[in-house]
Amino acid sequence: MNTNKIFTILGGDKRQAVIARCLIKLGHTVRVYGLGSLSDKLNGVDVYSNWLTAIRGSNIILLPLPTTRDGATLSLRQGDMDAQEKVLLSDILIQASKSNCECVIGGVIPKSLIKMANELNIAIYDYYDREDLQKKNALPSAEGALMLAMENTEKVIKGMSVLICGYGRIGKSLSDILYKLGADITVAARREESLCEAAMMGYKTAKINSADDSSLCKSVKSADVIFNTVPHLIFNSKILECADNKPLYIEIASSPGGIDLSAARNLGIEVVFAPSIPGKYAPISAGEYIFETIHDILRNRGIYV
Repeated sequence: MNTNKIFTILGGDKRQAVIARCLIKLGHTVRVYGLGSLSDKLNGVDVYSNWLTAIRGSNIILLPLPTTRDGATLSLRQGDMDAQEKVLLSDILIQASKSNCECVIGGVIPKSLIKMANELNIAIYDYYDREDLQKKNALPSAEGALMLAMENTEKVIKGMSVLICGYGRIGKSLSDILYKLGADITVAARREESLCEAAMMGYKTAKINSADDSSLCKSVKSADVIFNTVPHLIFNSKILECADNKPLYIEIASSPGGIDLSAARNLGIEVVFAPSIPGKYAPISAGEYIFETIHDILRNRGIYV
């Protein structure tokens, strides 16, 4: 069987450039669209200025992480001229169904797009649904968040009062790093299991409870930095008013995030948004992680790479 495939990479950032290099090394044909100036540094790839031409005859279409920022259009390289064009994801699927496309693979794909792909009889896979990738991404996410804290505060980490909201993969990795650096850590979570686990690690804990916010208010009161990983409104005006130190708030969670921005502005609390941290602070590692996951998906589905 001829295992050489034609891959089309649409949009994204430095992570997609890393994926392109990995595929070239394996001997595949790689087309790219929407990477802007990053394309200039990719030897051996075919650069397209038209997305429709790029996917025509392609075997596998690779979408970025996240696939979209607005729920409808492709995430393109920000800051470059071609990022001004809006490419509808629905149009990509329609054209893919008319070509030789074997599958479409992307990260955080909207459910509506998956439904449409199924209706068009297109195989579609979300690599960010994979547990192994999420675990790998936790470390660069945590390291990037730490870097943001160091860049935006005037204190050393040792002795700093830190509140980490959410105790999932990123929350655990971030807690571990900050603990080793000597930070005074409080973990806030809804689930008792998470709070018990955090307590066993030696961290202070705060219960997220909409009916009784006293525990969370107490933790916010003394916090120097708040890291949020929960994509739900947690830090409303009442809770933010408890803050004595005007803490730095770092938003790691996806939209809509966890803070009342209007209340934060009124209280003088600085908010730093940190979407797609791995792609900004560790793009080589993050890109390799995605490539490994894509490789596993294709291999398990019998689409050899």
